[in-house]
Amino acid sequence: MVQHDALEVAATAPVNRFHYGLLFWCSFIMLFDGYDLVIYGSVVPHLMEQWSLPAVQAGWMGSAALFGMMFGALTLGPLADRFGRRKVILVAIGLGSLTALANAFAWDAWSFAVLRFVTGIGLGGTIPNIVALINDMAPRARRNIMTTIMLGCYSLGALLSALVALLVLARFGWRSTFIIAGLPLLTLPWMYRYLPESLPYLVRRDKASAIALLRRIKPSLDVASVRWPVVDAPQVGGTVSGLFTEGRGLRTLALWIGFAMCLLMVYGLNTWLPKIMVAGGYPLVSGLKFLVTMNLGATVGALGGGWLADRWGAKPTLLILLLLSVISLGVLGLKPGPVMLYVVLLIAGAATLGSLAVIHGFAAQQYPTDIRATGISWCSAMGRLGGIAGPALGGLMLSMNLSLQLNFVLCAVPGLIGFLAVAAVIERRDRGPGLVQLHDLNA
Repeated sequence: MVQHDALEVAATAPVNRFHYGLLFWCSFIMLFDGYDLVIYGSVVPHLMEQWSLPAVQAGWMGSAALFGMMFGALTLGPLADRFGRRKVILVAIGLGSLTALANAFAWDAWSFAVLRFVTGIGLGGTIPNIVALINDMAPRARRNIMTTIMLGCYSLGALLSALVALLVLARFGWRSTFIIAGLPLLTLPWMYRYLPESLPYLVRRDKASAIALLRRIKPSLDVASVRWPVVDAPQVGGTVSGLFTEGRGLRTLALWIGFAMCLLMVYGLNTWLPKIMVAGGYPLVSGLKFLVTMNLGATVGALGGGWLADRWGAKPTLLILLLLSVISLGVLGLKPGPVMLYVVLLIAGAATLGSLAVIHGFAAQQYPTDIRATGISWCSAMGRLGGIAGPALGGLMLSMNLSLQLNFVLCAVPGLIGFLAVAAVIERRDRGPGLVQLHDLNA
């Protein structure tokens, strides 16, 4: 009888209803993560007016969620490698949605910032783990496109937040936007039922559940012919140290820098683009329209980046997107004409968010499955230093009354640094499913 390795079966299975369901739930989660993070950029002018906040303080308030994301990624990522992705994802999305809803009832800047910090903890534990789950479960030939489709929903969430701001802010006030942010709480029972656990995790802990999951992944498979890897369960400290063993140290540090620069650009622009454009002479309504335009481009960039990464490779695609982000942001500072302005905003959105989407999939491929969530979580957490700096530095730039051209030149610098960091990454060779030894299912 021909035997098939369980993880290789999952890696080579054709895309079917199971994969579409996995992609749907992870994309749904990412959609509201994008909404929760970007909605602050739409409401910050109203908060500054209502609570008489200076720009620098408003910038640090915007960074509160990113501090929380860094904390959540550092703690919840390694726990997911040890206790399972699904459990951590459900707890994290519940926490993030609950505190996002609670922001609607904040009474001052401090209560708002504290709730944003806790929301960030939930988001920080969610995003790396759904990236790891997709990379654990998606067919190898479709991992990049499935990862970036999911991550592209971040920009759809950002677009949704801008549209909500245009439609409801003036009529219902800023608090209504955070009531919408709590809607994922209503879907938790369905997530609990349909969101799968990682197959590599089940292989370690629960072979009966692994068999049932494998039947969903490839219904035509004769499970009696399956061989199973024996993989030791990782310890939390061991998984973190594994990021720097077996030649991974330089790769890990370069990925941290790349993540930081991508996040700095994305969060800085999403928080401050309307205010930067207003300071450059555009009306506030146009500033919000520019944010919508940029996030439309971001959606295209995330989806197109994944498609290109499956064909050209993640690293070349990422380098091209980072270079485009530098060029497009530089051109925005020249204050182009109306048509060219919207074209360049689309390109800037595609390049900046596309870079962030592709670098998640790229990072996931640089670590074996037993430390994958830890690797992505620590990349994300260290990258949050750049994300935290984005809103804060944007507030500082605005307080200095710089020219529009200089503001966008400074926005482009992180793209250049990120380009150099990604170029320094020596890619991990694909070693297959990373098996230690194989045993027959019936042994």
